[in-house]
Amino acid sequence: MRDLDLIRDGLARVLPDGGGITGIRAFSTGHSNETYLIEGLNQILRLPASAEALMPGSHDVIAQARIYQAVAALGLPVPAILYTGDDPAVLDDPFFVMARVAGEEVNDYQPQASFTDAPPEARGAMCETWMNIFCGLAHSAPLDILGAAISPEDQARRWQDMARAAQCDSLVAQIDRLLAIPAPRSGPVAVVHGDPKLANLMWDAGALTAVLDWELAYNGEPLSDLGYILFFFASDSHPANRACGFPGMWDRDRIIANWAAQTGRPTAGVAWYEIAAAMKMAAIIGYGHYLYTSGKSTDARFLQWKVPLDRNLVLIETLLAQL
Repeated sequence: MRDLDLIRDGLARVLPDGGGITGIRAFSTGHSNETYLIEGLNQILRLPASAEALMPGSHDVIAQARIYQAVAALGLPVPAILYTGDDPAVLDDPFFVMARVAGEEVNDYQPQASFTDAPPEARGAMCETWMNIFCGLAHSAPLDILGAAISPEDQARRWQDMARAAQCDSLVAQIDRLLAIPAPRSGPVAVVHGDPKLANLMWDAGALTAVLDWELAYNGEPLSDLGYILFFFASDSHPANRACGFPGMWDRDRIIANWAAQTGRPTAGVAWYEIAAAMKMAAIIGYGHYLYTSGKSTDARFLQWKVPLDRNLVLIETLLAQL
């Protein structure tokens, strides 16, 4: 846990309105970034993870701030970036401050009452908004800030490297099997969010207020985002993530048909990308479990990740057999 008084004092020195800070409150100390509320200013502070990072290779926080600014220029709803700092004398680490956006994320494992008690048509409207945001992203031109385009195969190799580092030999072998099949392409390269789950969107009374967490964004194949989204919805091989199974949420066929209609891209190869998404998640949770069992992390939450890791490995085997 960081020293919140030192954070407050450091920000008070450099922020234009720093004298109005009344305190710092931890919102989340995540595995790739940490998020704090700057009380008194009602602004959000983002810092790199102070412990062993779960997402090696994700964009650093200064790059993330620039990505937020770039996607804002595309017309996407994102928080305004108010300040970036990379002087280690301020907070020891680089950081950025952004506007606090109204609303909250939907916890996709333990959804809030505002979501579960809503009528099905309200959830359906939220689902449509969620889907169409990423349909729109599939029309975007590549962003310079994201660098050269990354192929679907190279993305899979990235997660294979993580699986290899986690000593998860079965996942390494499964990714080799996927890579033996060329990834279908749907058209021109576009911006890919990389983590387009429901929990990364902010909602205020059912209205979308922000798309968050761009640390895995890249220029690449938009089917990657579609495949990732589909993994949260029920199929013949797996149940829905809890939030995505509530009445009113769309089914897979409607999601795919809507994506094809909105983007004008073919969707025939999306199964490859859903398997790649399952592998990505397995690599992340496998690496987290490895960090704990190898003594590189003391975060006891990682110990519990063996169960979802094993479940994902079984599911991947099923999906590969169907490809």
